[in-house]
Amino acid sequence: MTQSVAAASPAAVTRPLALRGTHTDGSPGRGVEVWPPVVLAPMAGVTNAPFRSLCRSFGPGLIYVNEMIMAAALVYGNTRTRSMVTFAPDEQFRSLQLYGSDPRTMESAVDILGRENLVDHIDLNFGCPAAKVTRKGGGAAVPLKKNLLREIVASTVRAASRYGIPVTCKFRMGVTDDLLTYL
Repeated sequence: MTQSVAAASPAAVTRPLALRGTHTDGSPGRGVEVWPPVVLAPMAGVTNAPFRSLCRSFGPGLIYVNEMIMAAALVYGNTRTRSMVTFAPDEQFRSLQLYGSDPRTMESAVDILGRENLVDHIDLNFGCPAAKVTRKGGGAAVPLKKNLLREIVASTVRAASRYGIPVTCKFRMGVTDDLLTYL
Protein backbone atom coordinates (compact mmCIF):
# COMPACT_ATOMS: atom_id res chain seq x y z
CA MET A 1 0.00 0.00 0.00
CA THR A 2 1.33 3.45 -0.84
CA GLN A 3 0.64 6.59 1.10
CA SER A 4 0.89 10.11 -0.25
CA VAL A 5 3.34 12.48 1.39
CA ALA A 6 0.52 14.96 2.04
CA ALA A 7 -1.52 12.39 3.95
CA ALA A 8 1.36 10.87 5.86
CA SER A 9 2.33 11.75 9.39
CA PRO A 10 6.00 12.78 9.81
CA ALA A 11 6.76 9.41 11.41
CA ALA A 12 5.18 7.53 8.48
CA VAL A 13 7.33 9.23 5.83
CA THR A 14 10.47 7.16 5.52
CA ARG A 15 12.40 8.76 2.69
CA PRO A 16 13.34 12.23 1.50
CA LEU A 17 11.89 13.93 -1.56
CA ALA A 18 14.48 13.59 -4.33
CA LEU A 19 14.52 16.05 -7.22
CA ARG A 20 16.94 15.08 -9.96
CA GLY A 21 17.42 16.56 -13.39
CA THR A 22 18.74 14.63 -16.36
CA HIS A 23 20.71 16.01 -19.28
CA THR A 24 19.56 15.39 -22.85
CA ASP A 25 22.23 12.68 -23.19
CA GLY A 26 20.86 10.86 -20.13
CA SER A 27 23.64 11.86 -17.74
CA PRO A 28 22.63 12.99 -14.24
CA GLY A 29 21.89 16.66 -13.75
CA ARG A 30 21.31 18.89 -10.76
CA GLY A 31 19.39 17.62 -7.82
CA VAL A 32 18.65 17.73 -4.14
CA GLU A 33 17.14 15.50 -1.50
CA VAL A 34 14.71 17.26 0.82
CA TRP A 35 13.92 16.13 4.35
CA PRO A 36 11.30 16.54 5.53
CA PRO A 37 9.65 16.42 2.08
CA VAL A 38 8.10 19.89 2.34
CA VAL A 39 8.14 22.72 -0.18
CA LEU A 40 7.19 26.31 0.70
CA ALA A 41 4.53 27.32 -1.82
CA PRO A 42 5.73 30.17 -4.03
CA MET A 43 3.60 33.27 -3.57
CA ALA A 44 3.83 36.29 -5.89
CA GLY A 45 5.03 39.34 -3.99
CA VAL A 46 5.82 37.28 -0.86
CA THR A 47 8.47 34.60 -1.36
CA ASN A 48 11.33 36.95 -2.21
CA ALA A 49 14.92 36.38 -1.02
CA PRO A 50 14.51 38.03 2.44
CA PHE A 51 11.32 36.05 3.18
CA ARG A 52 12.93 32.78 2.07
CA SER A 53 15.93 33.55 4.28
CA LEU A 54 13.63 34.11 7.27
CA CYS A 55 11.85 30.82 6.57
CA ARG A 56 15.15 28.93 6.26
CA SER A 57 16.12 30.16 9.73
CA PHE A 58 13.15 28.21 11.11
CA GLY A 59 13.27 25.20 8.80
CA PRO A 60 16.55 24.47 7.05
CA GLY A 61 16.62 21.64 4.56
CA LEU A 62 13.30 22.39 2.89
CA ILE A 63 12.80 23.74 -0.64
CA TYR A 64 11.95 27.41 -0.73
CA VAL A 65 10.69 28.40 -4.18
CA ASN A 66 11.16 31.95 -5.46
CA GLU A 67 8.02 33.88 -6.29
CA MET A 68 6.22 33.27 -9.58
CA ILE A 69 8.01 34.71 -12.63
CA MET A 70 6.25 35.46 -15.92
CA ALA A 71 8.14 33.70 -18.73
CA ALA A 72 7.34 36.33 -21.37
CA ALA A 73 8.61 39.17 -19.17
CA LEU A 74 11.87 37.30 -18.62
CA VAL A 75 12.29 36.55 -22.34
CA TYR A 76 11.55 40.16 -23.34
CA GLY A 77 14.12 41.46 -20.85
CA ASN A 78 11.82 43.18 -18.34
CA THR A 79 14.24 44.61 -15.76
CA ARG A 80 11.79 44.31 -12.85
CA THR A 81 11.19 40.64 -13.64
CA ARG A 82 14.91 40.02 -14.04
CA SER A 83 15.53 41.59 -10.62
CA MET A 84 13.05 39.11 -9.11
CA VAL A 85 15.28 36.23 -10.22
CA THR A 86 17.54 36.73 -7.21
CA PHE A 87 18.74 34.37 -4.55
CA ALA A 88 20.55 34.98 -1.28
CA PRO A 89 24.16 33.78 -1.06
CA ASP A 90 23.14 31.15 1.51
CA GLU A 91 20.52 29.58 -0.78
CA GLN A 92 22.15 26.30 -1.72
CA PHE A 93 19.29 25.15 -3.96
CA ARG A 94 17.89 27.90 -6.18
CA SER A 95 14.29 27.12 -7.04
CA LEU A 96 12.04 29.33 -9.17
CA GLN A 97 8.43 29.12 -10.30
CA LEU A 98 7.68 30.00 -13.91
CA TYR A 99 4.35 30.60 -15.60
CA GLY A 100 3.14 31.30 -19.09
CA SER A 101 0.83 30.02 -21.79
CA ASP A 102 3.11 29.77 -24.84
CA PRO A 103 5.36 26.69 -25.13
CA ARG A 104 8.07 28.50 -27.15
CA THR A 105 8.22 31.39 -24.69
CA MET A 106 8.40 28.97 -21.75
CA GLU A 107 11.24 27.10 -23.49
CA SER A 108 13.09 30.37 -24.16
CA ALA A 109 12.71 31.43 -20.53
CA VAL A 110 14.09 28.10 -19.32
CA ASP A 111 17.00 28.48 -21.77
CA ILE A 112 17.82 31.87 -20.22
CA LEU A 113 17.64 30.47 -16.69
CA GLY A 114 19.79 27.47 -17.60
CA ARG A 115 22.32 29.18 -19.87
CA GLU A 116 22.99 31.86 -17.25
CA ASN A 117 23.06 29.27 -14.43
CA LEU A 118 20.39 31.14 -12.47
CA VAL A 119 18.45 28.18 -11.02
CA ASP A 120 18.80 24.59 -9.84
CA HIS A 121 15.09 23.74 -10.09
CA ILE A 122 12.07 25.03 -12.03
CA ASP A 123 8.48 24.65 -10.87
CA LEU A 124 5.81 25.27 -13.52
CA ASN A 125 2.72 27.07 -12.29
CA PHE A 126 -0.53 25.47 -13.41
CA GLY A 127 -2.35 26.39 -10.22
CA CYS A 128 -2.64 30.17 -9.84
CA PRO A 129 -6.35 31.11 -9.90
CA ALA A 130 -5.78 34.90 -9.97
CA ALA A 131 -7.79 36.57 -12.72
CA LYS A 132 -4.78 38.56 -13.96
CA VAL A 133 -3.00 35.23 -14.62
CA THR A 134 -5.88 33.07 -15.90
CA ARG A 135 -7.18 35.89 -18.12
CA LYS A 136 -3.93 35.56 -20.11
CA GLY A 137 -4.37 31.78 -20.27
CA GLY A 138 -1.75 31.01 -17.61
CA GLY A 139 -1.81 29.36 -14.20
CA ALA A 140 -4.90 27.28 -13.46
CA ALA A 141 -6.29 27.99 -16.96
CA VAL A 142 -3.59 25.91 -18.71
CA PRO A 143 -4.93 22.45 -17.68
CA LEU A 144 -8.23 23.33 -19.37
CA LYS A 145 -6.35 22.85 -22.65
CA LYS A 146 -4.68 19.47 -22.28
CA ASN A 147 -2.74 19.70 -25.57
CA LEU A 148 -1.34 23.09 -24.54
CA LEU A 149 -0.43 21.69 -21.12
CA ARG A 150 1.38 18.79 -22.80
CA GLU A 151 3.27 21.16 -25.14
CA ILE A 152 4.33 23.48 -22.31
CA VAL A 153 5.57 20.62 -20.15
CA ALA A 154 7.39 18.99 -23.08
CA SER A 155 9.09 22.21 -24.21
CA THR A 156 10.19 23.25 -20.72
CA VAL A 157 11.47 19.79 -19.80
CA ARG A 158 13.32 19.63 -23.13
CA ALA A 159 15.00 22.99 -22.43
CA ALA A 160 15.72 22.15 -18.78
CA SER A 161 17.30 18.82 -19.73
CA ARG A 162 19.95 20.70 -21.73
CA TYR A 163 21.16 22.03 -18.37
CA GLY A 164 20.25 19.09 -16.13
CA ILE A 165 17.61 21.11 -14.28
CA PRO A 166 14.73 19.19 -12.65
CA VAL A 167 11.19 20.41 -13.41
CA THR A 168 8.09 20.04 -11.24
CA CYS A 169 4.53 21.29 -11.73
CA LYS A 170 2.10 22.93 -9.33
CA PHE A 171 -1.55 22.09 -9.99
CA ARG A 172 -4.86 22.82 -8.39
CA MET A 173 -8.17 21.00 -8.76
CA GLY A 174 -9.51 23.64 -11.10
CA VAL A 175 -9.82 27.30 -11.98
CA THR A 176 -12.79 27.68 -9.61
CA ASP A 177 -14.87 25.41 -7.39
CA ASP A 178 -17.31 25.05 -10.29
CA LEU A 179 -14.75 24.61 -13.08
CA LEU A 180 -12.63 21.59 -12.16
CA THR A 181 -9.90 20.24 -14.42
CA TYR A 182 -9.08 16.57 -14.18
CA LEU A 183 -5.87 15.37 -15.75
